[in-house]
Amino acid sequence: MPQHPEITILNLDKRDLYPKGGALCHKFFLNEQHALMTRDTPVASIGSCFAREIKDYLVNRGFNYLQTAQGPNARHGSAAWDRVYNTFCLRQEFERALGSFNPHERFWEHEGQILDPYRKQVVSDSIEEAERELETHRQSAHEAFTKAEILVITVGLTEIWHSTADGAVFYQVPPAGVFNPDIHAFRNSTVSENLENLEAIHALMQAANPDCKILITVSPVPLRATFQRQNVVISNTVSKATLVAATSEFVANHDNTFYFPSYELVTTCINSAFKGDNRHVSRKAVRKIMSVFEWMFLEESAR
Repeated sequence: MPQHPEITILNLDKRDLYPKGGALCHKFFLNEQHALMTRDTPVASIGSCFAREIKDYLVNRGFNYLQTAQGPNARHGSAAWDRVYNTFCLRQEFERALGSFNPHERFWEHEGQILDPYRKQVVSDSIEEAERELETHRQSAHEAFTKAEILVITVGLTEIWHSTADGAVFYQVPPAGVFNPDIHAFRNSTVSENLENLEAIHALMQAANPDCKILITVSPVPLRATFQRQNVVISNTVSKATLVAATSEFVANHDNTFYFPSYELVTTCINSAFKGDNRHVSRKAVRKIMSVFEWMFLEESAR
């Protein structure tokens, strides 16, 4: 009798069994192919720090990457949303571009400058300039979302700072001089909340660009810090597990959404994947990750 009879009884594939030794590497993921795109397919992206790695790879490899805005705040994605760390701020960007987002706190005034509370490092010299920049951003974000045939979304963390007045979520803790403990609060979000945000994003995209396919991935970059007064490694593990659970259910709910396992590749399958800071992914690891991306989603004739 075989040592593990369920393998024969259930006709399990080798990919159903956890690999041993050197088989646990990035090549273990070279089995699932969707052939969604060629190098000419319009691709847009939005998300956390790791989104920039995906963007740079696509640009450097000659993909048809949609860049609808310029400047430092557009460095991390298709438009000037900078880094978008959580699904709440992601949802707000989609609502601002494709629906309605009218938060109680429209701007912050801090040290003589005007800040956008919902986009990292977006700074203006006056309210008038901030309003013009915001409208330009709304239009360029709308263009990216509606012209993309593939949209890559990278989700990063679950800890959020939010307004108790209307529930709007800030890109990070409000700066000193702006922070008001009466209306600014911290909490860690749940699987169901993150799933709800992703479903709202999907509904907006279905209405505005129903032919667009969504590739979603959990950023492998760990939290820089935690606000939960506990070991940051524990906070990071819970955060990533929450996002993996939410994205898994999200992808299972829709035929036009696909999961890309960058988190699993970095944390499990690629040796020495991080740089010396133990947070940012090495160039060698990025190449391996994106080789899996091409295998999974690029048409064979375009590889």
